[in-house]
Amino acid sequence: MYDVITIGAATRDAFVKSDAFEIHATEHEQSEGCFPLGAKIEVEDLLLETGGGATNAAVTFARLGHKAATIASVGGDPSGHELTAALKSEGVHISLLQVMKKLRTAFSIILLAGSGERTILVYRGAAGKLSSSAIPWKSLKARWFYVSSVGGDLMLMKKILIHAEKHGIKVAWNPGSKEITQGLPALAPLIRMVDMFTLNKEEAELLAGTSPRDLKATIAKLQGLPRKVLVITDGLAGAYATAKGKTLHSGIIDVPRINVTGAGDSFGSGMVAGLLKKDDIAYALAVGTWNATGVVQQMGAKKGLIRKYPTPAMTKQVAITEWP
Repeated sequence: MYDVITIGAATRDAFVKSDAFEIHATEHEQSEGCFPLGAKIEVEDLLLETGGGATNAAVTFARLGHKAATIASVGGDPSGHELTAALKSEGVHISLLQVMKKLRTAFSIILLAGSGERTILVYRGAAGKLSSSAIPWKSLKARWFYVSSVGGDLMLMKKILIHAEKHGIKVAWNPGSKEITQGLPALAPLIRMVDMFTLNKEEAELLAGTSPRDLKATIAKLQGLPRKVLVITDGLAGAYATAKGKTLHSGIIDVPRINVTGAGDSFGSGMVAGLLKKDDIAYALAVGTWNATGVVQQMGAKKGLIRKYPTPAMTKQVAITEWP
């Protein structure tokens, strides 16, 4: 039996960093990156890595000493072989990976500004073809399932949750945009079968249909749905975890940020790793914070993932308070 099986996307990532990406504020308090078409732009850094929510999370668990496997789909191309080899080298079990020989592995190009903010160009490829029928359900046993995007396939998500309930497996779910845009009425019955439900603030507002300036209303709308804890991340403002009507806020650790890609994956998987070690939400928040802190200081979504649980002294460095 595995400690954790992660389910979702597997991608090949190209990180392209350039100070030439100009940041402009929009009238909706968002930022946009611009560069002139037809220009030749100097690149300060370039990195080819592996990514995807399922593989990023799997590496978190493996590095922290847990038996982890991942269910994801890769192509039969060199990128698929490289991704598989990278997971194997990290100690992630690869027997549940699906190889679509006639498809190309998903590929993302991450355009990084000097601030660490990014825009991602995504080719879904094999990642969008995860096959429910190819999953060996009868032998699928774990303490936790960590599910990221399932490409909008709510039937697959329902099957995962029914299997988990039948076998006493806890479930953490960090849905993708294709799930969220289907709306709360479609997702609510599924969220009620999930132990930990994680969104970023913008996703939570979209799903709840609440104002961007009313986090309290967003939490109130969603908090009663997951079985154990609702987690909402908010970038530099930290993260919020609500359980049994009580919300805890964890601050960030102030470090130079090079890249925020994978920060959400690292925070969510770090929290589940914390819950695997100790059934304590405050401790889980601290582990998630340290895992995300490592990632934002490095290029790539995996390079900065922690290799040891934070010490008690490190845990105390994460400011955790009751909110509001």
